[in-house]
Amino acid sequence: MKVSDLMNPNVIYAEVPGSRDQVLRTLQEKNISGMPVVKKGTKQLVGIVTREDILRRPDEEQIALIMNRNVISLDYGASFDECLRVMKESGYRRIPVVSQGELKGIITVGDIVHKVIANSSSTAKVSDYMRKRMLAVWGVTPVNIASRIMHMAGEYVVLVLDNEERVAGIVSNTDLIRLVEMKLEEKKSVLKSGSESQEWDWETSSVLYISKQRISLPSIPLHQIMSAPCVTISESSTIAECANKMLKHNIDQLPVTNLRDEVIGMIFDIDLLKSL
Repeated sequence: MKVSDLMNPNVIYAEVPGSRDQVLRTLQEKNISGMPVVKKGTKQLVGIVTREDILRRPDEEQIALIMNRNVISLDYGASFDECLRVMKESGYRRIPVVSQGELKGIITVGDIVHKVIANSSSTAKVSDYMRKRMLAVWGVTPVNIASRIMHMAGEYVVLVLDNEERVAGIVSNTDLIRLVEMKLEEKKSVLKSGSESQEWDWETSSVLYISKQRISLPSIPLHQIMSAPCVTISESSTIAECANKMLKHNIDQLPVTNLRDEVIGMIFDIDLLKSL
């Protein structure tokens, strides 16, 4: 099997020079988490930009300064095994596919999970690949504070707890990116000039106003934007059942429950690659 057999040839991409606002609109409208970046007027791959990149750099407006330039790509003729190796070693969820440096498509973890693992006859269980480390916050936590907690913890998904300490829902960076607001900030800088020859000389000053748009998130309670009820998977389910549930609900991750229906971990689509 080749990368070209699994990739999406109708790839959505950004161009440089280009603005963050345009990329943000595309991410929101197409409900995608990232896209390759090409040199304007060509298909020459120069980087990749994700929703996480934008949230990490709220003050930056130019895509060239937000995107990851150290992009890893796969050749159009690369094998499926090579693709798996690159994804496992890099931890990247999406890999652009190129031919002689020109963008031809993109292959994602989701493509492999939905097209390969969902059809697997493996008896491996979710418990074999789940993560026991989870991030959870109280449902009344403001969205902007929760986003900061996620950034500091290096997570893009957070479980939402209610007043009874139960998991009431889940929020991901996909939910956050839909709420991004643009705020115009203005900074004042005073430039002074004068003669150094006499202490009593007149000193003149000029006021320079610098305006820029900064992305921000609202301070509404997290429970107002969470996905609820939370779709979960049993630790005893097979990885194929897990992959199919992700496909059915169009999600990248699932909280894992035990026999008492308690959440004991998380499993992400990229974790399922370990079964191959």
